[in-house]
Amino acid sequence: MRHQVLGRTPFEYQPGFERSIFFTCIDTCRRERKPASRIGYSTILKRWLMVRVFPCEGGTMMLANDASESVVRQHQLAQRATQDELTGLPNKLQLVEVLGSRSAADAPLSLAVIGLDRFRQVIDARGYAGGDMAILEMASRLQSATLPDEQLFRLTGHEFALLLPEGPGVDERLATLAARCAMPVVLEGTMFVLGATVGLARAEAVSSDGADSAEQRIKHAALALRHAKKVRRGGVLAYEPALEAATQQRAGLETELRAAIEQQQFTLVLQPKGRLDSGHVVGAEALIRWQHPERGMISPAEFLPLADECGLMLRIDQLVLEMAVQQVAALRALDLAMPVSINLSVDSLADPTLALRVQTALASAGLPPVLLEVEVPEGAVMKDVDTSAQVLSSLGAMGVAISIDDFGTGYSSFAYLARFPVHALKIDRSFVADMQRNGASLKIVRAMVRLAHSLQMQVVAEGAETDTEIELLRRMRCDLVQGYGYGRPMPLDRFIDFARSHRPQSLEPAMPDPMVV
Repeated sequence: MRHQVLGRTPFEYQPGFERSIFFTCIDTCRRERKPASRIGYSTILKRWLMVRVFPCEGGTMMLANDASESVVRQHQLAQRATQDELTGLPNKLQLVEVLGSRSAADAPLSLAVIGLDRFRQVIDARGYAGGDMAILEMASRLQSATLPDEQLFRLTGHEFALLLPEGPGVDERLATLAARCAMPVVLEGTMFVLGATVGLARAEAVSSDGADSAEQRIKHAALALRHAKKVRRGGVLAYEPALEAATQQRAGLETELRAAIEQQQFTLVLQPKGRLDSGHVVGAEALIRWQHPERGMISPAEFLPLADECGLMLRIDQLVLEMAVQQVAALRALDLAMPVSINLSVDSLADPTLALRVQTALASAGLPPVLLEVEVPEGAVMKDVDTSAQVLSSLGAMGVAISIDDFGTGYSSFAYLARFPVHALKIDRSFVADMQRNGASLKIVRAMVRLAHSLQMQVVAEGAETDTEIELLRRMRCDLVQGYGYGRPMPLDRFIDFARSHRPQSLEPAMPDPMVV
């Protein structure tokens, strides 16, 4: 090799040198009179070379170094950039490149984002290593079911993307893939059933609204997935422009909600609870309302689910607690002392400082604990039984009464009735409203009343709206009623008038011990 090149120019021993990277580098150096460098492949040496050319007296000087390992390493890095490290599938960057390289002449493709359901259960039970194993299993299932004209990607976390030809059978095809993900998976001897929900961005939906960018298509499919998780978990939901409008409205409402908490735009209304035997008012439930400066009164059904999603329930619960004790103090000052109940969220039940916060609020208003009740949704106490038991026991020991709200709609477990310091059950309005039409509902309500009394608890029937319903409840010897048939939610000033007309004398209640009464 040495004797072939010594004393000769590259033009002499390498045909087509003027088209090579070497010539390009030399030519650049000659013209610009400054160093030039390139990386290229030598067909003679069969190696990647780093070529550097420097201007010198009488011409140029060229140095070439073997760069094969560097080039391979860069190629590997480039491959990693577009390939998911865990599954080996193409990643989001590769998906963006594929979508971006398509032209209008190409066959239309739908984009689906497949999100695994109940994946958190795997993480909680088997840690992140178990989560990786579940991802690998699901990737294998999806990959093995992918057709030749489809392409599977892993986006992030527990989400995959699938490009598939647009056609009338797309929804059924995706439902089949989701069903594969719902088949049980066994990890370290434990069986998990995950499932999948799919958001779909159809090809025609993209062209109709001009959203032809890759990122926009991914955004649309992901948005459809988020909405499907709420309304059609385990199913397939296609993107519609209305979803984006709803998302933007939600984002705006979240911003306003955070501002409302800071600016204390909330108020409480009180719905009276009355004794069925005498009609006297004996308490009330404090219900939150959002007094929006522009939109007026906003229902809690609209903003409380959003607050829960955004992690704002603890702050809202604290506001309700503080406002409620103020209203209780106002009633007490007018010789209308009666317990007012507040609703606790799942977040509050998991907060070990709840009892201290309640104690502080009561002390600041100079109130005895018996004038405050807390209502806990039946399903909420079962989210974390041990923590709920500890928190509720602390409240009960303090003297705060505890009611189980929406009884009969959740777990209805006798275990927590025996374990928690419950003093009252609130029968859900769905049973009360159905008593006249459905004999089974009537029997269920009667059984709930007997159950509560046998456990020495009070019974509150929610949602009673007619005289007939109230009379049925009275015959069953239900203790208290709460509903439009007795009294609607009302601001404090109107509640004061209502209490005066339905309660001839003030009586500061003493909370009965549920184990003694």
